[in-house]
Amino acid sequence: MSTPTTTPVDERTRTQLSTGHVVELPLELSFTMGGVAVPARRSRLETALPDGLSSVAIAPGVGCVALVGIQYHRVGGGNRDRSGFEAYDEFAVIVPAVYGSRTTVPLAQLADGTVGGFVHWLPVTTEESVSLGREIWGYPKERVDMTVTDGPDGLRTVVGGGRYGGTETVRLEVSRPRITTRARDWTMHSYTTKDGDLLRARATVRGDVSIGLGPSIGTRIDIAPSVRRELGLWQRPLGRVYGSQVRARLLEGERLTSSRA
Repeated sequence: MSTPTTTPVDERTRTQLSTGHVVELPLELSFTMGGVAVPARRSRLETALPDGLSSVAIAPGVGCVALVGIQYHRVGGGNRDRSGFEAYDEFAVIVPAVYGSRTTVPLAQLADGTVGGFVHWLPVTTEESVSLGREIWGYPKERVDMTVTDGPDGLRTVVGGGRYGGTETVRLEVSRPRITTRARDWTMHSYTTKDGDLLRARATVRGDVSIGLGPSIGTRIDIAPSVRRELGLWQRPLGRVYGSQVRARLLEGERLTSSRA
């Protein structure tokens, strides 16, 4: 695999992947998403995190994991970037984590470090999106058999195979909110490892997003035992999120730690 090359373009950069695709950063995205947050054993989460990160504690010995299905409508293809990528589906397993915290006390962590989400697993439906995520940010993408469907009742994600095997690894159904959602603007950070380095990428997000607490009628989670054991997951959601017509700009990753001499 060739090493991606980056060339400045005004205040942006263009990166050529090993596939020949040219990507303009920040990467412009539009999508629909539906997900839940579930509690998990912090001892299991800590083993899944790289050095420098600590899982967010929501209670003594308890952390959480976000499970999110995403149906992309547009990837790239901005005003100056006409290459674009084929629309694809994605499922994200994200561990909320803190960088640089010196405490594990719930809530105190949030004031002591930088909060983001460590991307633990990221199955997708196209090979080109695997190259996009792995070569630029180190996202643990792999192509699997999966579907993300946005219907009148909500978003349904079904994932099979991949690193965990099996014909149906995850089934996630997030109900469409009955009340009108409102436009939200926020900034979020994701953590990954790439070539032994810890990276943090920033994304600005805007869209009609509904956030609710606890389970709801029409929300369903079925997780394969292998996934539950690895991360110590419960299956009862702490909260849920549904967003339609969401837009995001994903920036190039910032290296926080390095394995290089």
